[in-house]
Amino acid sequence: MSKPLTCDVVVVGAGMVGAACALYAARTGLDVAVVDRGPVAGGTTGAGEGNLLVSDKEPGPELDLALLSGRLWADLAEEHAAAVEYEAKGGVVVASTPDGLAALETFATAQRAAGVLAEPVTADRLHDLEPHLAPGLAGAVHYPQDTQVMPALAAARLVRASGARLFTGHTVTEVLRARDGSVRGVRTDRGDLHAPAVVNAAGTWGREVAARAGVGLPVLPRRGFVLVTEPL
Repeated sequence: MSKPLTCDVVVVGAGMVGAACALYAARTGLDVAVVDRGPVAGGTTGAGEGNLLVSDKEPGPELDLALLSGRLWADLAEEHAAAVEYEAKGGVVVASTPDGLAALETFATAQRAAGVLAEPVTADRLHDLEPHLAPGLAGAVHYPQDTQVMPALAAARLVRASGARLFTGHTVTEVLRARDGSVRGVRTDRGDLHAPAVVNAAGTWGREVAARAGVGLPVLPRRGFVLVTEPL
C-alpha cells in the first residue's frame, strides 16, 4: 500500500471465523478490510473437515453456539449452498456395548432438553443409516442437525460475499493504539490499516496477534488427525 487505508473495522485472519466476521460486519453497513499473512483459508480452516456438529457437545455455552451456528449456516445455504458444498446429512454416534448405549442415551436426553434433535436408533436399524458398520453393535443416536461444508470454499465465498477489501500476504506487526489506549488499526509489513476496531480472527495464531496489542490470550495450537479409509 502506498498510503494508509481507512475503514471501519479490520479483521485479522481470512479463515472461517474471519470470513464470517467480515460478512456480518459488512451486512450492518460497516466498511471492512480483511488482512492475512497467507491466502484465504491458508491456516486451520484449509485443513479442517468442515463439520458443523451438535452431536459431540454437552449442554452449555458451546452447544448453544453450535445450535445458533447451525441456524445461521442453514440460512446461508439458501444463498450459497452449491458454492460452499453445504450438506445437511446428519450424524450417527454409535455404541458398541449396552453400557455404552445407556451412557449415550443419558447424554442425548440432556441434549434434547437444550434443543437438540437426538433420535435413538436400535441395533437392527443401524445398517439402514450406515451400511458399512461392523455387526454386533448395541445401537446409536441419530443427530439430524449435524451438517458439513467445504471449509476453504466457504471461507472464500463468505469473504467475497462480504465485499470486504482483502489483503493477503500482509503480516500484522503491530496493533496501533492512541495515547488513551484505544485501537486505531494495525500496522503490517506492507503498510498501515487504520480503523477504530480490530477483530482478532487469527485462530491458532490469535495469541501472537493479541500480543501485538499487549494482551495475553491463552490460545494454544492442538494437533488433529484425519484418517481417510475405504470399505474393505
